Amino acid sequence: MTLILFTMAFVIGPALFLVLVQFDGRRWPLALAASIMVLLSFMFRTEASLSFGVDRAPVLLSVLLIWLAWIVVLVMVARAVRIAYPSPKARKWSRAIGAMGTTVPWFGFAAAQMMVN
Repeated sequence: MTLILFTMAFVIGPALFLVLVQFDGRRWPLALAASIMVLLSFMFRTEASLSFGVDRAPVLLSVLLIWLAWIVVLVMVARAVRIAYPSPKARKWSRAIGAMGTTVPWFGFAAAQMMVN
């Protein structure tokens, strides 16, 4: 499980961010997508609290949706930085910092694992 989460955080997350940040367009579809992912995450989480011992899939799906919403929010921030600072250097830095920002949830997971063990 740890290897899967590590791969998601350090490979899939930054790659997804870099793909999404390439496209220019309106911001409201991204904001709507992030909002829907968070709402769905809350719905799965409330269902999971009743059956956590039996089925962990709703909890994992809830965490996945929150993480994807986090990536979408980082894409919106990177786009806002590109609009505010249109230089190529700012564009490069916003992409690099945003890709690194997708890994932040991994450190929360690692800290929780250290506390448990």
